[in-house]
Amino acid sequence: MADAEIRIGTAERESASQALNAHLEAGRLGVEEYADRSALAANATTAADLEALFTDLPEPHPTLPGHAVVPRPAAEPPARRFSGAGARIAAASPILALVLFFVLNSAGVGMAWLAFLLIPLVGALGFSRDRAEGRE
Repeated sequence: MADAEIRIGTAERESASQALNAHLEAGRLGVEEYADRSALAANATTAADLEALFTDLPEPHPTLPGHAVVPRPAAEPPARRFSGAGARIAAASPILALVLFFVLNSAGVGMAWLAFLLIPLVGALGFSRDRAEGRE
């Protein structure tokens, strides 16, 4: 028996309905055409009945019996900017900059505010190290 002649059930009809909803939302189907195709999907009895509704549409298509579902490749996790000691140093840099500011300010150094440049400097150094190691 060919795959197209396989009888379908409620799950396949609901899958077709969800796919048609996605195409309506994407603007690929007008309201009248969506209504017509939805009615045909609700009354479909074989996989061929549903396949005919999607021949001119891109994915998504309904999941039908006898058709292999191709899993999408898992997305790679985002690269971490800091790890291990670098993360601890980056987290401590604002505190260190604040302490350094107060120490320099109480010592009468007029440009104590420059201590706060330590924060972006630590971030830039950590980022450039990660790029050099290929962990962007």
